[in-house]
Amino acid sequence: MAEGLKPIRRVVTGNDAQGRSRVLWDSAAPNANPQKGKSAGMTDVWVYPSCPVNISVDRDDGALPFHFEPPHTGGHLRIVQSAGKPADYDPAADNSTVARHAPRQNEAGGAWYQGGQNYFASPYHKSETLDYGIVLEGQRVLQLDDGERVMNPGDVVVQLGNWHGWSNRTGSSLMAFVMMGASLDE
Repeated sequence: MAEGLKPIRRVVTGNDAQGRSRVLWDSAAPNANPQKGKSAGMTDVWVYPSCPVNISVDRDDGALPFHFEPPHTGGHLRIVQSAGKPADYDPAADNSTVARHAPRQNEAGGAWYQGGQNYFASPYHKSETLDYGIVLEGQRVLQLDDGERVMNPGDVVVQLGNWHGWSNRTGSSLMAFVMMGASLDE
């Protein structure tokens, strides 16, 4: 998986000038983002800048520039592909490992990170978003401050801006995430 991502077919429908339904795009989602040197990647299927969404235009909002967080007043649908822990995994040879550290943001308004990642695990992070995560294939382990939860196909997690990480200890996985801008202010 490190070499590339499985293409995600995206069929986007809309209406023609006479109000008849039609296909606007039927192809691999154009916004595929492999993570350099990692066993994972993300494909944005669609991004919406705000709600309600203007659906009367033939604009490909799945081809917008990649940004981890969704628009603050909008959201996105993203497919995350992750490889599992290799049988011959050697932590000493893993160049992608980052030790846990104090929380920090890479950019203003972006997600917060605490490190903790390696070849088969994401960094421990949080963002100012409401996220729905749905396991489509494989198994993923959700890491939280109070422990871990094994997530299997069909399982859904709702994340409310909390610290978390993901790991694939038994094999590859495919997850869909709907991430929406939110506020941690009361």
